[in-house]
Amino acid sequence: MNWNLIGELIRLRYKLMWAKARLRSGKIALFAIGYLLFIMVIALLAAGGFGAGVVAIQAGKAEKVCQIVLSALFVNAVFASLLLGFGMSAAFSEAELRRYPVYARERFVARHFLGIVDPFWLFMLALELGLVLGLYGYGSYSLWDGVAAVLLLLACSYLLTRLLGEWIDRLMATGSGYTVVVVGIMCLSLAPATAMAVFNKHRDLIPKAMAVLRFSPPFGAATAMTHNGLEMFYGFAMLASWTLAFAVLLAILERRPVGQPQVAREPGSLWDSRFDRVAALFGPAMAPMVGHWLRFYLRNRRFRILYGFSLPLAAFLTNNTGRMGRGEDNLFLGALGSMGVVAFIGTSRIAVNQYGYVGGAFRRFFLLPTDPGASLRAGSYAAVFLSALWIPPAAILWAIFAPRPLDPRMIFMPVMNAVTAMFLFHGLGLWTSLYAPRRGNYDKSLGNDMSLIGNIALIGMVLGCMFLPRVLDATAPWTVDPENWWLTLAPAATAIVFYIASLRGATARFPARRERLLAVVEGRA
Repeated sequence: MNWNLIGELIRLRYKLMWAKARLRSGKIALFAIGYLLFIMVIALLAAGGFGAGVVAIQAGKAEKVCQIVLSALFVNAVFASLLLGFGMSAAFSEAELRRYPVYARERFVARHFLGIVDPFWLFMLALELGLVLGLYGYGSYSLWDGVAAVLLLLACSYLLTRLLGEWIDRLMATGSGYTVVVVGIMCLSLAPATAMAVFNKHRDLIPKAMAVLRFSPPFGAATAMTHNGLEMFYGFAMLASWTLAFAVLLAILERRPVGQPQVAREPGSLWDSRFDRVAALFGPAMAPMVGHWLRFYLRNRRFRILYGFSLPLAAFLTNNTGRMGRGEDNLFLGALGSMGVVAFIGTSRIAVNQYGYVGGAFRRFFLLPTDPGASLRAGSYAAVFLSALWIPPAAILWAIFAPRPLDPRMIFMPVMNAVTAMFLFHGLGLWTSLYAPRRGNYDKSLGNDMSLIGNIALIGMVLGCMFLPRVLDATAPWTVDPENWWLTLAPAATAIVFYIASLRGATARFPARRERLLAVVEGRA
């Protein structure tokens, strides 16, 4: 193994990262990351989690604390990477590494060693090391055993994330892959609530579940960190076995190329399809371009995954955030926020970076007999149309499962919040598409290739939808009272006005941004 060359590649990676960090956008990114970390630390201290952990350690329940904390970090790291794309981008591709004098095995090690030193995984390592330091400082536990355990657990979670990502990429290339992925995501989304309901009714199942979970990587790490002798070696052996198994499966899977499904197109179907029949609703002038953008969205793997995930995510958020606090009556507060997330999460990746995935095809938009900004408007119309389609099903599901007696105003208010979030987000998406473009990979099923501003717009909207109803309930409860349902009309009207103004303003600025957009999407900037 040529570790010297791998070390050179690592140094080159961080030189490139530091070069980007010295730019204005990089400084903004560092500030945003530092601000988010500060907020997370403050939230952790405010929740009393550290003090509770110290008390549990002093009470002799260190292993249970480690099992809970490490399991939560493990699951969140995997899902955050798969759904949000953090820590999934490759520093160097396989083709780029072939330019160096390294063998196939060394390229595999180099790619994934460079991947695990991504800032996201280093942040997860810092959280896990915090637990180790707590055990060492407040209990008689070995520091080095803890460090070794969390390093193995980090490698295990990284390899599992990569393995699932590669499997989803190959599955999405098959005819039934989309259905399988969406059903799997729905099952995983509903699993926590279902498990809690089952365990609350059948307490005798908890010991059986714990007996199964003791063979999982987080429980193995907890055993290695809090025991000595044979039990410690058992924990390390379990972690090493999982890590080796994931590495072998990943190496086997990466050798299988991702297929591209071939769909036979009937004569005349290009201009006489369901896309064009829907696009005809926007008038003869815009119909061809809206039809193009509808195809662009619906043929994208990442869009289909997020779009199908919208309703399960809304159900998950409503159930989990709605039960925080005073009980089931707060499900209404959860619905106020989650309905807004439904209205933009599916189209979010492309909506904030509309031209980042078209590549050289961007030039073709200027060959059409339309004004330069027509393609921008058409893409936004398609995104708003696709987002709006999920609002009625979400409202129907909320009406079915909402607490009884059901007040119609409790349906109206979440729907108006969804309208507000939809137009506000897509209005922001017009400006981020112009002023924060980034070249992306249209064929990727997973990963986060949005710009910093695009990420801020998406994460900010999600957090705003979820926490603003809670803040209003705590500070001005009359604003979320169903009796004052008419208060939701003003934000919805303001968001619509903002969207219309953004359409006009972004269209007017589009010619001035043409060359910059062209340089970005073609990889020259």
